[in-house]
Amino acid sequence: MGAYPITIVLIVAGAIALIFLLRFGIRQNAAASAVDPNPDATGALAVLSFVLALILPVIGVVLAHVTLSRIARGEASGRVFAFAALWVGYGLLTLELAVVVFLYQNNYWT
Repeated sequence: MGAYPITIVLIVAGAIALIFLLRFGIRQNAAASAVDPNPDATGALAVLSFVLALILPVIGVVLAHVTLSRIARGEASGRVFAFAALWVGYGLLTLELAVVVFLYQNNYWT
């Protein structure tokens, strides 16, 4: 009974953080879509962010934010991959948070 309020606070805080960061990524994508990509710029960073979002979601999401920022400045390309990396990464982070909360609530840790 004592851990239950802490769990609720963690769930709410995690959900608010994920929503805030995803909204920030959506705004970054809108800014990046307004810029014509440099034809000499490579989309390797965007593809890497997508692959890492599948394997290590936290790193993939951070890299996707960095990529969208660089695309908005005209230094990179691959906006679709970077935006997909955001959705995949945040989706997997949400799934991981739900699994941890489920395991914690059902006392699978002990």
